[in-house]
This record gives sequence, structure tokens and C-alpha cells, in this order.
Amino acid sequence: MTHVRRFGLLATLLLAGCFGATTAEQRYFTMNLPNPPPPPPTRKGPELLLHEVDVSPVYNRPQIVYRFSPQELQFFRQNNWADRPSRMIGQLIGQAFAASGTFRSVVERMGEKPPNFVLDSSVQAIEELEGGTQWFAHLAMSFRLTRLEDNRTVWQYNFDERRPLTEQNVALVVRAMSEILQEQLKIALAQVDAVVAGKPIPQQPTQLEDVTPTVGATGPPQPAEFDGTNGLGVNWRHTAQYQSDTTPVLAGQGAIFLPALSLKPDREPPVSVLADGKEVASGTMGRRIALAPGNYQVEFGSGPASQHIVREVTVVEGETTVLTPDWSTLDVSVVNINFIPFLGTYEVIRMDSREYMGVGYGVNEELGQETQVWVLPPSLYKVIQSGSTYRARTNFSTVRLVAGMAVPFTLVQDEVTRDFLGAGVAEPDTGKNIASHWSVLSSLGGSVQLTSRTEGFSSAPSGSSLSIDLFTDNRVQFKSDPHLWITRLEVEEGQTLTPIIGADNKPGSLFDGRLQSSKDRVYLNSVYIYQYLPWIGPYVRVGGETSLFNHYNYFTKPTTVVVQDPDGNTLATRTGSDGLGETQVMLAGSLAPIQLKQGAGANLRVLHSIFADLDLRSGLGSRQYIANGQLVPVDDPNTTSFELRQVRSTVLTGVEVSALGQVRVSRYLQASTEFDMLLPFEGLTATQLTWRNTIALRLSSFASVTYTLNIVRQPNVNPVDPYAWEQGVQLRFFYSPL
Repeated sequence: MTHVRRFGLLATLLLAGCFGATTAEQRYFTMNLPNPPPPPPTRKGPELLLHEVDVSPVYNRPQIVYRFSPQELQFFRQNNWADRPSRMIGQLIGQAFAASGTFRSVVERMGEKPPNFVLDSSVQAIEELEGGTQWFAHLAMSFRLTRLEDNRTVWQYNFDERRPLTEQNVALVVRAMSEILQEQLKIALAQVDAVVAGKPIPQQPTQLEDVTPTVGATGPPQPAEFDGTNGLGVNWRHTAQYQSDTTPVLAGQGAIFLPALSLKPDREPPVSVLADGKEVASGTMGRRIALAPGNYQVEFGSGPASQHIVREVTVVEGETTVLTPDWSTLDVSVVNINFIPFLGTYEVIRMDSREYMGVGYGVNEELGQETQVWVLPPSLYKVIQSGSTYRARTNFSTVRLVAGMAVPFTLVQDEVTRDFLGAGVAEPDTGKNIASHWSVLSSLGGSVQLTSRTEGFSSAPSGSSLSIDLFTDNRVQFKSDPHLWITRLEVEEGQTLTPIIGADNKPGSLFDGRLQSSKDRVYLNSVYIYQYLPWIGPYVRVGGETSLFNHYNYFTKPTTVVVQDPDGNTLATRTGSDGLGETQVMLAGSLAPIQLKQGAGANLRVLHSIFADLDLRSGLGSRQYIANGQLVPVDDPNTTSFELRQVRSTVLTGVEVSALGQVRVSRYLQASTEFDMLLPFEGLTATQLTWRNTIALRLSSFASVTYTLNIVRQPNVNPVDPYAWEQGVQLRFFYSPL
């Protein structure tokens, strides 16, 4: 019976496979041109006969052609032309010539009276070219106009054009072919009109971007692309950015396209489209914004709305209006002295008008963050320390922005004081490319300083000291949209040798002194991010941090030390070998503590608008804090002893949440917040968080107020009072009557 059941199940599966299988979905495409205006009711002029378009047989078939090399052609199985190319292109040519107004009539068959002119058209190539990671729409055609009365060829024109794409998408290929045909027919119609009227043929416009890829053994075709040098001299319709935009434009609509000079549309500010003062649509730079035909105002740019760039635009049905970029972009990368990106801050001021443009922020690239690009009118700008003024004499740099240019700017800043250590127009150091999509960045540095001074030279104590600092930063990165993987290893070590102060308050020999750790940090982190959509993508990360050397607390005189357990109970009392007390106590040994982090979840761009940005990361996380005998000072000032408490080792697993947000209330008031928290499953009492907030208020062109509030919660380090916080208000001002 069991065998019968098995046989019946197998037969059912076979029948389902034979009769239930479905073929892959067939897709049909057609080229199109914008709807031409209706011809005049009464027209004079010659008559034109259109011969059927001659298409090479290999292309004149339902299947769309693609090829990798000149020697081999292939056909898409599911992607087809809705009509044969000869008929499809012939209809488009006939519509364009009929609407041009050059001819009294355009016919496809010979009538009783012979026509004045005959147009012959042929297609040499209509295909998709493929080469590695690049794709092209390829259309090549020729035209010949013959005057019948003397059977003389009066005009000839041909073209062979390729448009670059950044993804394999047949819909984009067909749209690019349609635009090639539209642009070439405009040139052809202008020349034909001149020939028929007996006028000189207008000079063909110079191609601002020539795309001449080679397919085959010499390598994949490479697109002509904007390189940041002069966006005013670029035919943006020929770029991969324009051709690869998949934004649908429905029947009866037109579109607006604003080039993204940074080549990263999601990094540039959003675009608003207004009609009669009301917003009717929004979008991003580098992507079409579909609209009904009409007149609009396009508003875009960085800073408050009152400082945005406004352009008047007319949208025509079936056409995409491309705005020539007469604006500029500024991409500021904030790095520390080791050229590691971090969340530093700065402000931008326009010098000619002294307009305050706003606050800028660095990024944490291990969170997948990217800098937000400034879109600004061409001018001279001043980059200053947050809270400073346009008259700043220190901690500033200037940069001139030119129309159509994307300017990369690197700002080296102290992570603690936020002082400028260097700044200027320069690409950030992204490392050396070792393979396709792979890069490596490695640096090693340090310093040695020997100081010796006598009493009275300065307020610093007399004596000698020797300081040695070393650091190394190493990063391996794989980046191929939508994949990003970064692994970073940082080591910072600093040791200072100082003499011991004797009973007579004089320093002893440097060689008999004590060695203290001024820097001691080993950090390893690896993160993988998959940017599934521009606003969401999963992430996985793992990392850790520790110290290599012993750390001590030194006393100016012998002191009794009381060691407590994590709950505050006394474990031991140390009075030293002489019973008077200890002169030093070790707070942490080598590899103490070890802090490990793991997490997986999703990155979300919750909000990206003119007024605010909010990036959110949420998922499951785990934290391991291995104390390894670490002690922290919890000294009670009411006792003569010095109290130390053991740090509890913890292993926590729960929900991790990180947020980074900025709010621009006006050109004068802006705020930022950075939040990171773990909500353990073990209980909310073990919650760990770090929260940093800044509010900046610009009082005038020469004065500002900045308020900061930082909160940290570490219950394993201090279970009695786990919260530690700091706040501050800073008033900056500078005034010169001249």
C-alpha cells in the first residue's frame, strides 16, 4: 500500500510538471516620440514619398538583439518588439516629417501625380551592447533624400550612436533608442527644411560627449561620464546617470531632470516642484520627476528654504526637460588626525553676502553612512568651526565653488576639541584599489618627544619626560552597489616616562621614573550592509575593543586602598608593605576590559527632507563586557581611604537601536542628535545607552550659542548610579567695527 501511495504522489508531481508549468512572461516594447503638434490646416510646398525603412534582416525580427562582440549576436527570449523594427521606425519617421511643416503631404504610396521628393531610410543597427558591467543602447541609421524631377540625391545624413547605461534593463534600452531617434530626427528635419527651401544646411551641433565604446577583445565599453570638471559642458542626455534612470513617465506626462553633480542622487538635497506657489511634486537630483505638461517652479539646494535655488521650467508632454547645472556641489569629508571619518561638525557661510548656510556633519562609515552633499550657488564660501563666525581668524578654511563643478573637500578635525587641524579641496583617502571593487587603506605613524625644563620656566612642573606615541589604521573595503563590506583595525598606543617626585618635592632620575599609558586602544570592527533600496537595507556587524598594557592610579602620598566587589561589599584592604598605604594601584591589566559587540538588523532612512534628516538602525544585538579584574575609582571623600570597585562582567542580548538625526528649524536654529541603545532581554535595568545632543542658535552674524547634552548609561560599570551626563552652553562672539 505504501508503494502505491508513493507511485501516486510521483505521478501527480510529473503531471503537474508537464501540464501545470507556465512559460516565462513575454514582454513587448515599442519606440516612441513626443506627440507632434497638429499640422497647419492648409499647407503649401512639395510632396514627400516615404519608402519602407530598410532594416538589416538580422535586426528586422520580433526578438530584440543584444551582443557581446562584433562576431556574435544573440536574442532575448522574453523581450520582443511589439512590431517589426522596419514598420515601427517607419511610422515614427512619417509622423515626424508630416508634423515638420516642410512638406504639403507625406505619403507612403505613389499617387496619380508623382511626388517631388523621395526619402529612403535604413537601419544598420538597433541593439543592446553588453560589456562586463556596462550596457549600451545602440542605434545606427542613414537617410537619403532624392529629387524626382532630375533623380538627384540632394541630401544624405547618417548617425551611429550609443548611450551608456549602468544596469541591464531592456526598458531603459528602448527609451534610450527613442531619445537617440528623437534628437537625430531634429537635426535631420532642420537640414531637410533648408535643402527644400534652397538655403545653406545648418551646421550640425558639436557633440559635447562622444560615446564610442569598443565591444569585444579590447574590453568592455566605457561610458562617457561627468568627471566633476565642468557640468556646463556636458550633454547630460548622453550620460549613464540620465540613461539609467528608471523613473516611469506615463502617457500624457513630461518630466524634469536635474543632474546630480556628485553622481549620488540620494546624497543631494531633495527637489520640490511648485505650481502657483504650492508644492505639486517632489523628487531627487539625478532622477526624473514626472509631471503633467505646464509651467512650474523648481526649488532645490542646501540650507533654509529662503536660500534655495529656484528655476522656472516648462514641461512638454513626452519630453524630459534637463536643467543645465549652473549650481555647484560641495562634498565635505570630516576625518581625524589619522584620516578616519567620524561624526565631526562644521558650518558653512557664504562670504559675499555673509549668509549662514547651515551646519554640516561627518559620518560613521561603519554604519553605512555617507556624507550629505551641499548644493549651493557659485560663490566663495567659508568653512568654520561650529559656533564660530564669518570673521573667524582660526579654525576656518575657504573654498570657491564654480558653476557646474562638484568640489571634494577634506576637513581634518580634532575629535575632542573639534579644532581644525587641516582643510582644503582634496578627495578623501579611500585607499588603494587592489582588485575590482576592493580597496585597502593602511597607515603607520607616531612621535617621540623628550622634554626637560627647570622650575620657573612655565607653570608646568620641572623635570624631564619622554613620550612615545604610535598608531596604525588599517581598512579593507569591498564596495559594489548594493553591497558594502568594511573591516577596520585601529591600534593607538602612547607611553610617557616621568620621574618620581621625592619627599623634597624634587624630581628624581628619569630612568628611575614610572611609565604611564597615555593612549591604549585596540579596535577591530567588521560590518556588511546590503542597500536593498535607497531607504532600507539589512546589516550584520561584529567588533571588539580592548587595551594592551597595564593601567595604574598613582597617589602623591601613601594611601590605604579598599577594594569592593561589584555590589559594594569590601573584599580587601591594602596598606602596603610598610603599613602606611599604597603609592600606586593597578586599575586594569593587559586585555582589560574586553568589549565585544555583534548585531544584525536593518538600516532605515526614515526622513530625508529640506527641514530634517533621520537615519535609524534597528535589529538584534549582543554585548559582552569581559572585565578581566578591572577596577574603577568610587572614592568616598568622607573617608581617609581610597575606594575601588570591581567591574562586573556581563553578557547581554537584546534589541539594539541607533539613530542619527538633524533638524533645521530655520537658518538660525538647528539641532542634531546621535543615539545608540541596547535593550537587553535580561531586563531593562541592564539597558546601555549613549546619547549626544547639540542645539545651535545663531544670534547674529557675529554671535552664536551652542548647547550640548551628553548622556551615558553603563550599569555594569556603576550599578548604583549607572547614568553619567554632561551639559554645557557656549557663547561665541566676534565683533570688529571696521
